[in-house]
Amino acid sequence: MNKKLKILIINTYFYNDGGAEIIAYHTYRLLKEHGIDVYFWSSDKKPYFDDKYEYIPYFTRFNGTVKDYLLNPFEFYYNNKAKKDLQIFIDKIKPDLIHIHSFKTCLTSSILECCKDIPTIMTVHDPSLFCPAVTFMKNYKEYCKNQLCKGGKFYHCLLNRCSKGKFEPSLRLTIKSYIFNKNIKFIDKFLTPSDAMKNLIVNADIGISEDKIKTVNNFLSEEELNSIPNYDNKGYFLYIGRLSKEKGVHYLLEAFKDLPKDINLHIVGSGAREKYLKEYTQKNNMTNVKFFGFLNHEEARKQYKDCIASIIPCNWFETFGMTIIESYINGKPVIGSKIAAIPEIIENNYTGILFEPGNVKQLTDAILTYWNNQQQAVEHGKNAYKKVMEKYTQEVYLKNLLETYEGVLNNEF
Repeated sequence: MNKKLKILIINTYFYNDGGAEIIAYHTYRLLKEHGIDVYFWSSDKKPYFDDKYEYIPYFTRFNGTVKDYLLNPFEFYYNNKAKKDLQIFIDKIKPDLIHIHSFKTCLTSSILECCKDIPTIMTVHDPSLFCPAVTFMKNYKEYCKNQLCKGGKFYHCLLNRCSKGKFEPSLRLTIKSYIFNKNIKFIDKFLTPSDAMKNLIVNADIGISEDKIKTVNNFLSEEELNSIPNYDNKGYFLYIGRLSKEKGVHYLLEAFKDLPKDINLHIVGSGAREKYLKEYTQKNNMTNVKFFGFLNHEEARKQYKDCIASIIPCNWFETFGMTIIESYINGKPVIGSKIAAIPEIIENNYTGILFEPGNVKQLTDAILTYWNNQQQAVEHGKNAYKKVMEKYTQEVYLKNLLETYEGVLNNEF
């Protein structure tokens, strides 16, 4: 790869708001460390990954609040200011290739018009391409097995109140999807973190052919890969993630409600369901469940190191599941739902245990399996560590990414 090549990475936030943000920023750092001329453009919502990044003044204004929407609802669908701000930055740096990671809220598909004359790649971190509500849950209650919006029939989101079970947000997101779908033609190549996501996009029938999609798994940073695995534990299981309905933490609490009280659960994270989940534990006298709220990277790493296993109980379309490989690198197996990309990463009875999503009995049995045979958890943790060091490293990711860049620049895709 020519070191003079200029890459522009675009993501809604320049701070840690989730998996997409972490991968976007780590990609930026990785390219920079390998001598590639790389830039980052985002909204100005703080706190930033790097307060000293020299191009922060070119970031567009974050306008994702309710007040912003009421003052200028049109910008929710087509943000002309973001488009103009991006064009100014593009004119300044003159990138050879643009790599988009996400444009939630304020970075609408208007920005894609700036990419029409520049080779552009998009990493698909969530189902928003084909699911207006993003959760891929019908009526915000059940997994959308029949993919109702297939063929661009996004009105099903409104008919089924898929966004939080409510009419108004479902209407907004439905309209936004129709607008976005008209602009995907400006994207030359789509990267997916898993084959499950790739297959879902093809099946969605929204005008993206299979040859325009490539699976490139997510990765861990060099700092994370240097983590020393710990095969001891302090007697608890661990959930790390957002506390929202689609993440399935309520199933986890249902399982722990009937487990012996000497089996502990640590819950790390925050979200809309936090109050409900805490009230549930209090109502059922679940003294073996502790909430830790949001923890920084080092604190979260310690939680991983001291657990028996981590658990990912989601009942939505998990595009990849960064918490799985974060658990692996610390030598811990994962108990996970058999849904979406999770079975690609968790090898059943080898690096973890899979259970049917929403099946509390299977989840309970999996927890008891590791509790009653902690040596098995250790062995699975060793297998997990080996897998992450072979498959989810910076080197593997960078090789696949640079091959994709070169292919797009040479019109090979």
